[in-house]
Amino acid sequence: SAPGHRGAIRSSKVGGRVRYEHRVADVPLTLRGRANPSSCFTERPPSRGRKGRHRSLAGKSAMAEAAILEQCRLHPEGIPDQDLAQKISHIPVNDRAQAINSLLSSRKLQIYKDGDTIVYKLVMQEEAVKFRGLASEDLLVYQIIQQSGNSGIWTKELKQRSNLPQAQITKIFKSLEARKLIKAVKSVSQQNRKVYMLYELEPSREITGGAWYTEHEYDAEFINVLREQCEKFIVGQGKVTLDQVSDFVKKTKLSHVELGKEEVLQIVNTLVYDGKVDQFDEHEKGEGDADDAKGDGDVGNDERDYGDGEKVTYYVPAAYPVPEKSAFTSVPCGVCPVFNECRPGGLISPETCVYMEEWLGLGMDPVDS
Repeated sequence: SAPGHRGAIRSSKVGGRVRYEHRVADVPLTLRGRANPSSCFTERPPSRGRKGRHRSLAGKSAMAEAAILEQCRLHPEGIPDQDLAQKISHIPVNDRAQAINSLLSSRKLQIYKDGDTIVYKLVMQEEAVKFRGLASEDLLVYQIIQQSGNSGIWTKELKQRSNLPQAQITKIFKSLEARKLIKAVKSVSQQNRKVYMLYELEPSREITGGAWYTEHEYDAEFINVLREQCEKFIVGQGKVTLDQVSDFVKKTKLSHVELGKEEVLQIVNTLVYDGKVDQFDEHEKGEGDADDAKGDGDVGNDERDYGDGEKVTYYVPAAYPVPEKSAFTSVPCGVCPVFNECRPGGLISPETCVYMEEWLGLGMDPVDS
C-alpha cells in the first residue's frame, strides 16, 4: 500500500511502462511510471462510458440541426452563411459545421452560391422525395444545371465546373433525365449542341429561336403570313399603334403560339424597313395643356411642345411605297463582283455580259452581238 492511503495498489505493465492504480473508497487513482510509483496520485473522474458520450454528442448535433432548420424556415428564400452564423452564434463552429454536413447528406438542406455568398435553403418534403437515393455527384451536377436557368448549360462547360469525368457525367445525365429532373434541348444557333436545364423550365428564346422557329427550323411561311395580315390591317385602319396591331394578331389567332409585343414589333419593323409602312412619333398632350403650350401664340411650328405627355409611335401606310421589284433593283451591275473591270470593248464588257442580256430580255447571242 502507498504511504498515507488505505487499500492496495495494483500494477500492470503495458508497452514498457508500469501503470499503478490505487483505490480509495471506490474512487480510482491512477499513476503512470517507469519503475516505481510516485508519492502523488491523480484522481480519475468516473467514466460515463461510450454510450453516455455518444448520447451527449447526438444531443448537441440534434440541437444544432434543429436551430439551423428553424432559421431556414424563417428564410424560405435562403439564408446567407454569415447571417446564419449570427443567428445561431451560441452554437460552436465545429458543431454548426457537423450539423450542416449532416443536413446536406440527409437531403434536408441545400447549399448554393449567390455571387460570392454561400446560401443555405431548406429542402421541401416533395423535393426531398425526388432527390432520394442520389449520390453527392448527382446533386452537384443538378445544382450546376439549376444555376444555368432557362439558358441551359452544355456538357463541356459542366465538365469544367464539376471536375467530373465525361463518362460519369453522361451516366448522371441519364439518371437525372429518367427521374424527369433535367432535360436536353437543342439550340437553334448550334444544332449539333445540346444544352441541359431543369425539366420544368421553358427554354429561352436564344435557345429555341422563339416564335419564328418550328421544330428548330426557321418558319418563313408563317412569318410571311403575319407580315401580309399586319400590312392589310395597317392599310385598312390608316393609323394604328403597336398595341392595336398586337390586339389584332391575338384576336385573329394568326399564331399557334402566343406572340408578345416584342415579336409583333419585329414583324412591323420589317414592314417599315421594306418601305411598306411609315412610322412617326407623337407626344400626347398632358392634362391642362392648351393648343398653344408655349403661350407665344405660335401653334403652327412643327416642333410644338406638348408638355409632359407620353410619346406614342404610330404606323401608317407608306406615303411612297418601295416596289418589291423594279428595273433598278434587279440590274445585274449592282451586285456584279467584277464591276470595276467592266468596260465597253474590254475582256469583261456589257456587250458580252450574259446577265445583262437576261435582264434586258434581248435573247441575243453575246458572240453575234
